[in-house]
Amino acid sequence: MKEATLQAVKRAMPGHGRARIHEKLLSYLGIDDQSEVEVSTKAGATLTLTVFADTVVEEGTIRISSEDLEKLNIPDGGEVDVRRKIPLDEQILAAAESTAGQIKEGAQEIGAKLSETADKIQKGAADTAEQISTKAKELTEKVKEDAKPIGEKVSKAAKSSADAIMDKIPLGKLSADIEKELSAAGTEEAKRIRGILAGMEGEKAAVRVQAAAGRTVGNLTIPPEINLVSVQRDGEILGSDNNIVFKEGDIVYISGSSDAVGFVTRMLEG
Repeated sequence: MKEATLQAVKRAMPGHGRARIHEKLLSYLGIDDQSEVEVSTKAGATLTLTVFADTVVEEGTIRISSEDLEKLNIPDGGEVDVRRKIPLDEQILAAAESTAGQIKEGAQEIGAKLSETADKIQKGAADTAEQISTKAKELTEKVKEDAKPIGEKVSKAAKSSADAIMDKIPLGKLSADIEKELSAAGTEEAKRIRGILAGMEGEKAAVRVQAAAGRTVGNLTIPPEINLVSVQRDGEILGSDNNIVFKEGDIVYISGSSDAVGFVTRMLEG
């Protein structure tokens, strides 16, 4: 897998989990526009960001927010390594093949081996619970098929692999900012909003209301490509009814194109 060492240059706008690189780097890294990449430092700090192609960005740089520079603990212009983030389905396939091979070679603690496989699947998947469940079942069948010679012991252990994965993968994990705001909501409501956002395409954001306080949802000019998922107030999920009157400090969960999310963020925050 190719990686590029780039200068991390501070961008003026908030990051919301995104970064910008020159479009020529897309083919080098083997990714498409708006793909996820892992950005890491020599000290071992790592972030997962969504990159957008931009011809204005210098080829040897990646433009990220000051917040992300702080998370990586590097100064403006510091070096980072950027590589393609392996999608969950590829991780599961590789894990299945590795696990089946180890079992056939005589691994004794089969249950522990399956649990270890689940642990190795990186945390950061933005898949819905249904997608995770489907992929977990695929791993179960892969292990069962490849390890048939071991017999019934493996068959029983393989049946638990889906449960192991479901327990260890954080379903629909989103950006740190969104997760922080959702932590204030009730468990079930947070789970529901997380699942909705995770199943949507495009950029997601949790925007804190300032400038739009006193206006209703229906009174705002929301671009058609924006999905306004819900409004949260003091930990309570209010929904997205057009008659909701925004109060300062409300959290608005949205999803859509980068430009549209930026536009709505500015409109709500001011």
